Amino acid sequence: MSAKQIYIPYVFRSFQGFSVLDIKEWRDKQHIEIVLETEPEKKRYCCRCGSELGAYKDQYRVTARHLKIMGWTSAVTFFREKRHCPTCKKVRAEAIEFVCDTSPHVTLELAWWINRLSEITSVLQVSKLESIDKMTCYAVDKSMLVRMLQGYEIPQVTHISVDEVYARGPKQLKEGETRDDLFLTVIVDIKTHKVVWVSKSRRAEALDEFFKIIGESACSKMEVVATDQHEAYSQSVKTHCPKAIIVWDRFHLVQNFNNALNEDRREELQNIDPEGKMEDLMNNKYRYLFLTKAANRGSRDQKHIAFVTNLNKKMARLEIIKEHFHKMFDSQTADEAKLMLADIYLWAQEAKANNIFKWVKNTLSDQRFWNFFSFRFTTGISEGINRAIKGLKWQAYGYCRISFECTTRFPQSVPVEVA
Repeated sequence: MSAKQIYIPYVFRSFQGFSVLDIKEWRDKQHIEIVLETEPEKKRYCCRCGSELGAYKDQYRVTARHLKIMGWTSAVTFFREKRHCPTCKKVRAEAIEFVCDTSPHVTLELAWWINRLSEITSVLQVSKLESIDKMTCYAVDKSMLVRMLQGYEIPQVTHISVDEVYARGPKQLKEGETRDDLFLTVIVDIKTHKVVWVSKSRRAEALDEFFKIIGESACSKMEVVATDQHEAYSQSVKTHCPKAIIVWDRFHLVQNFNNALNEDRREELQNIDPEGKMEDLMNNKYRYLFLTKAANRGSRDQKHIAFVTNLNKKMARLEIIKEHFHKMFDSQTADEAKLMLADIYLWAQEAKANNIFKWVKNTLSDQRFWNFFSFRFTTGISEGINRAIKGLKWQAYGYCRISFECTTRFPQSVPVEVA
């Protein structure tokens, strides 16, 4: 039977520069193999630099896995030529458009399918479903992710949220690094709730990198930056976006206040109970109960708090200060909030709650705290995205073992560094 008489399904007609010569079937294995031949007018380009190749040197057979067809596995087989590259000054293999850059034994269509499956399940399950080696799935999926990010442009943003998330554990700290290098700085557009950029570390340089990329014109249009009390971020914003208003996030403010409150609780427990008789009432399982808002406590918890505050006058004052602090965020204006924080300042001084007193004293004079009551922006969306990033880290377990080059057609190969 001649090649013209063979029925060629449309799915087999997408091999650039090649035509289908034959289709072989193995019914016992439920496998199809598509045999390709090079088209006469095909031009050949270097797989590294993209330059047109010169004199013929050699060729070798390649068999690449393809998408499943009606439950049958399939593969394509063809000859790949090696020719002299005038740019590289070496003999290079020709670029094949329909094979994956990372694994030449997987077609690009199958690579995209692996990437799509990896979005909804683990790479191990994708490996079992497609009957492909797990490490090959890792490499192929990562190659597709790199291709998707090529050409990415940061959208124009005016309101951003900046927060950090752990990228590595303390045991993975390298020589010459500090704790700041264990984080990633995640920048989110508050209006669209989308991640626009991620930088390594939580130093000022991480945010500087973002501002330098978007340019001075975009920085001049920046209106609001919501962040925690990390001074490195604030310093970067002041340097590159002098017109932007820095808003300290409510969640981190409450967290820092709770840390001061917890220190005062510990000190009071040591002063009144050096032998540890009241430790069971104020520590262990009740430790976080004293930091919880009264409205979020159950009836049993309320009785426990009432019992402890009746025994200790300072704990009763700390309870009042805490509730007043949470109520402050319901203030309609910054002036109303200032009056409430002034009350907390005086009550903490009278109750000798030194840690709360110092925290409030340092906060009262900082405009970044009061900006919250004018703009009401938080990094809440960043906290949610950070949780999703942690989930992705678990799903991507094993990617750190892959080291490869993502080869692009034009103009040169792009090395991908895996942290």
